[in-house]
Amino acid sequence: MSAGSIVAAGVGILLLVITAYVLIGVTLTTTEVMVEAQSNLVAHQEARMRTAIAIQNTTMNNLTLYVDVKNTGNEPIVDIRSIDVYLHDEAAPVYIPFGTGPYHWSKLTIEPDTVHPGQWDPGETLNLTVTLEGGANPTCVQVVTPNGVSASAYIGD
Repeated sequence: MSAGSIVAAGVGILLLVITAYVLIGVTLTTTEVMVEAQSNLVAHQEARMRTAIAIQNTTMNNLTLYVDVKNTGNEPIVDIRSIDVYLHDEAAPVYIPFGTGPYHWSKLTIEPDTVHPGQWDPGETLNLTVTLEGGANPTCVQVVTPNGVSASAYIGD
């Protein structure tokens, strides 16, 4: 009987050690994931702080709106297709998607596009066009970068 209690005590201690090992492993893994997520958040916030844009000019020609937007920050904008464009008329703001369709915007040029061709680098101006439908009379345009920095201007100002 004394051998049975020793074996039971040994199994109990072994189970406690295994449980402690599993709990410590899970805690360390969770902590590592949290630290990585926090580091990514800080990196995105730093990039956002270095991003700035300014609308230089807007011109309306029939059903096409031309907008010149300058990258005044220190962060290049790589994914130009992810830029959001909004127009405001008398009713409400309207989201204008990139691509094709009745309402859409497209990249006309980037000037001067010498450092990284196709990428909107600091100091460069993105010339974009917004194609509208008949009867559209927007009063204001807003351009939003993929990381949430925006600039707006009245059309014709």
